[in-house]
Amino acid sequence: MARISKELLEIINMSMPFPANVLRAYSRMEMVFTSGDLAREAEIPRSTAKYYVRKMIEMHMISKVPYRKKYQKYANAKNFSDWLQDLIRLAIRPLEEQ
Repeated sequence: MARISKELLEIINMSMPFPANVLRAYSRMEMVFTSGDLAREAEIPRSTAKYYVRKMIEMHMISKVPYRKKYQKYANAKNFSDWLQDLIRLAIRPLEEQ
């Protein structure tokens, strides 16, 4: 596995909506997970994980499982990069072409 330099990690942390450790944890999560799972995997406090989960819901990266304290990734967005590629294809490219 390739190591990412400190400079690249800083760029990720500045340019992405989530820090690198949360992006890494998101890709390791099962399709259905809890905020506690995210906190454990990303090694962050539970309150911080809940904040990021709310942000993911707002950005339509995940959805809440009804009547449960669980969240579900969309089938086409198992990793952050999958979600980002869909955003580029569906929103950013059409915006640039206008």
